Amino acid sequence: MEVIKKILSYLWPTAFRRGSRTVRYAFPIFFLSAALFGAALIADKNKSYVRIVVSEPVVLAGDTFWVDVYAYAHVPVNAVDVSLKFPNKQIKVTGIDVGQSVITLWTKDPTVTNDIVRLSGGTYNKGFLGEHLIATINMKALETGTAELNTSSIRLLAGDGVGSTVNAISDTVGTASLFIYDEDTDQETILAAANIRIKTDIDGDGKVNLKDISAFMAAWFSRNTTYDFNGDGRMTFVDFSIILSESFTH
Repeated sequence: MEVIKKILSYLWPTAFRRGSRTVRYAFPIFFLSAALFGAALIADKNKSYVRIVVSEPVVLAGDTFWVDVYAYAHVPVNAVDVSLKFPNKQIKVTGIDVGQSVITLWTKDPTVTNDIVRLSGGTYNKGFLGEHLIATINMKALETGTAELNTSSIRLLAGDGVGSTVNAISDTVGTASLFIYDEDTDQETILAAANIRIKTDIDGDGKVNLKDISAFMAAWFSRNTTYDFNGDGRMTFVDFSIILSESFTH
């Protein structure tokens, strides 16, 4: 909520200052404010999540890359069980690094079975709060095309002494994709794929911030699928929640 207040304290005085040219943006800003408050209310109930981040949006077939798996807990969590699904015809898992993981006790070593990576373990005492790295999955690109990865299932358990299941969301941030190309792929296709895959950093400045959120809202009524961050073919409030989440964590 503090982040929401800071954003609104910046937006509203600027938009309604006497004589300001930005008065004409009052409605978009009002809409953004309402959406921000709506997102905050949703987050109050379902703020915990598992997030996956691909190191490269565009990869040459045969090259290696990695995927970081993060867990965010809005209440203390001391056990996680995450299954990450990947297209095993396009991607091969070459290793799983847990050296920097918040997980200190693994029920069993991370496993790869067919197209599923399984990460299951816990921490001492009441667990962790905030966002922490669960594992880094090293991969190799095999077959060309768009490769989609997603958390096929997640389970977070509270460190409350009874193992209560933490209500978590995964459909908005538990997905990622990359484009795999070969030496014969033309440059325009590669550049187009790169522009699409670098999703929430709309202005390309290397950060996801208020400028990107503003650009997203400016395109809201056009329903431009360029801003379809979760890959469902539509520009919806789910996509807004993704860019909002990214802006808070970058």
